[in-house]
Amino acid sequence: MALRQSFHFILRWQWYEWLGVIGPLLLFWWFARLARRRGMKKIELVSRAMIPYVGVATVAAVLLAIPARFEALARVQPARSLALCYMLLVVVGGGFLGQYVLPGRVWRWLILFVPLSAGMYAAQRQLFPASAHVEWPWAETRNPWANAFDWIRDNSPTSALFALNPDHMTLPGEDENGFRARAQRSMLADSVKDKGAASMFPPLSTLWLEQVRDQTPWNHFRKDDFERLRQKYGVSWTVVEQPGPAGLDCPYQNSSVRVCRLE
Repeated sequence: MALRQSFHFILRWQWYEWLGVIGPLLLFWWFARLARRRGMKKIELVSRAMIPYVGVATVAAVLLAIPARFEALARVQPARSLALCYMLLVVVGGGFLGQYVLPGRVWRWLILFVPLSAGMYAAQRQLFPASAHVEWPWAETRNPWANAFDWIRDNSPTSALFALNPDHMTLPGEDENGFRARAQRSMLADSVKDKGAASMFPPLSTLWLEQVRDQTPWNHFRKDDFERLRQKYGVSWTVVEQPGPAGLDCPYQNSSVRVCRLE
């Protein structure tokens, strides 16, 4: 199970992911020098402390990734220590920019934040093309999967158990909308986000694998396959991609999905 989470094993990282380790080390070393020149003792102390902090976390991640007998321990994810490193990197780096580079110069703010905002906008449009860039609280979402999940929240029993494509969060147009969070209903295990919980808590892995296998191959499911899920797990509803199998009672549908009741 743990081997399915490649990011747990630092030796499997791509070259650009290693920049997330090497870059902060160089930047904090630079920040410490700048802080020393300007008499910022606390900033210097924090910056110097982060260098061995990142180094120890990286060494621990490497050691857990090498021997096969340590694979089970990789789920403790020592590289997650880098999250604190990145937060401090933004705070300290932003402080230096705000104090010594940006003050009193509007054009400098524009040079920094216009390309940064444009790049983030372009990345978001590429990652989530079927969703609005800004979702106002009073506006209806244009994402068909999100619309279906909203309908489920308002029109299905709170005790309902759903079955969805185990890979639905990776499908084009789904845009990683979380079913449980949006529909506020239970569902069988999926093969995208639930595998993370299964890798962190091994007793869950058997149940996770069983449910994912029982929903495979989803694209070839027929009405009797859904009946099998109903008999085994008590599944009472399903969300299927259009056009979906024949013979299902589907009180809601849109351009992408159908929400069907299993009886």
